[in-house]
Amino acid sequence: MGAYLSQPNTDKSAANGGNHKVSYGLAAMQGWRVSMEDAHNCIPELDEETAMFAVYDGHGGEEVALYCSKYLPDVIKEQKAYKEGKLQKALEDAFLAIDSRITTEEVIKELVQIAGRPLEEHTSEKVADEDDVDNEEAALLHEEATMTIEELLVRYGQNLSKMNKKPAQEASKEPDDSKNPEQEKGINGEIECTASKTDSNGKEKAAETEKAAEFSKIRACRKATASSGGSSGCGGSSKGEEAGATGDAGPSCSSSAAPAPGSTKSKFFDDSEESEDGEEEEEGSDEEDGSEEEGEESSENEEEDTEEEEEEDTDEEEEEMCLPGMDGKEEPGSDSGTTAVVALIRGKQLIVANAGDSRCVVSEKGKAVDMSYDHKPEDELELNRIKNAGGKVTMDGRVNGGLNLSRAIGDHFYKRNKNLPPEEQMISALPDVKVLTLNEDHDFMVVACDGIWNVMSSQEVVDFVNERLKAKGSDSKPLSAIVAELLDHCLAPDTSGDGTGCDNMTCMIVTFSPHAGTNVAENAKKRKPDEEVSEKNGNDSKKPKTE
Repeated sequence: MGAYLSQPNTDKSAANGGNHKVSYGLAAMQGWRVSMEDAHNCIPELDEETAMFAVYDGHGGEEVALYCSKYLPDVIKEQKAYKEGKLQKALEDAFLAIDSRITTEEVIKELVQIAGRPLEEHTSEKVADEDDVDNEEAALLHEEATMTIEELLVRYGQNLSKMNKKPAQEASKEPDDSKNPEQEKGINGEIECTASKTDSNGKEKAAETEKAAEFSKIRACRKATASSGGSSGCGGSSKGEEAGATGDAGPSCSSSAAPAPGSTKSKFFDDSEESEDGEEEEEGSDEEDGSEEEGEESSENEEEDTEEEEEEDTDEEEEEMCLPGMDGKEEPGSDSGTTAVVALIRGKQLIVANAGDSRCVVSEKGKAVDMSYDHKPEDELELNRIKNAGGKVTMDGRVNGGLNLSRAIGDHFYKRNKNLPPEEQMISALPDVKVLTLNEDHDFMVVACDGIWNVMSSQEVVDFVNERLKAKGSDSKPLSAIVAELLDHCLAPDTSGDGTGCDNMTCMIVTFSPHAGTNVAENAKKRKPDEEVSEKNGNDSKKPKTE
């Protein structure tokens, strides 16, 4: 949903223009968003024969949208297919071409400048682990690498001094750990037997085992703490700890029995893992006497178990952290992108190319005709491509938990499968292209970002514009005024909902004749009464009359 302002920015940038073939009106508004990331093109004369209208809805920053609005018109005209009059192929090639340019160092530097990011920040080296998702995580790991075990435990809610503190009346019963070399406090305060430490090799093994176990649990604690929004729940003691504290535990005294009344069960491990550990530890606690060899075997088994747990944790982390689109450099064009819907008008041909969820709609005698298809990850065609490229779609309809659309220019985090061509990456820049032959029944088209289409359907927008064009007639009221009214209509009163009406909004109305109001009125007269009734009710078929 993104971050929102305390009050919406309703200032609008507006424009009107046209020539003897087309007229247009545009308005754009930031709304509730903290920044404006949309861009557009309104070019009645891309060349002597062609007009171009486009909307770009940026995400992760405005830079890719602004870059496309600046350069895509020329990139389209540069295409060989465009010079040959093959506009559909030219649009496909142009989308892929500008998307490829965004990966070059020269363009990245320009995007950095557009985004207003310092060049030093872009080029400086950062301390980070390969599995880190962002710089904050890297800084945290770097800081923790220089901390002692005790400091780490305190950070994640396991203050050793508090956990080892006993009531005054029990103090005399506690064994002096410094005088008993065969027992040491474990990571959760439990007593761990280290009988094998009398042997130098065994002592080293036990120390390594203890250290590995401690770090394994700290890592699990840190992961769980981060996932729970910073709340730490790594503390707590068990009956096994209490028994060990009073000296009742046997040689294998690293057991942790069922939680004592009032204590909380660790939420950082699966039930299966807990039950397995519990069974092993119970078996160990039944042994009341053990030799030095048994202690060594126990230490070796614990070390193997710890290594296996660490490997499992590592595998899980790699699966979670290394998905394409979830790691990589934070730079414009890699962690940012834009949708693009581009309409070319040449003679009687309307050619519309779309990548993303912005949309172009034509009014044909008052009926909405979609000239583009919203690209959403959960759609079968898009989903198959995403999976084939090694990605996945989460339950909330996002690619690898990130983007909620499946085609865009930029977003090269998601375009790193070297075995696939650009158009088959999980996020593809290849547009769908539709062609329409215009006639007198086509009144106008609306090109807008999803800030409009998330609030109103295609037909609702066409009806909204139609009503105002009819009332406008031959007045001098500009088309941009109708668009501005539409934006205000779509704006949410507050941000308490699901985000609908809180997005940036950019919209343009393009009429296929300078006298659009007259054409709309004439088309309205052509309609049969039954047609008007059915369209008003959102149904193309006639409704049977009731007696």
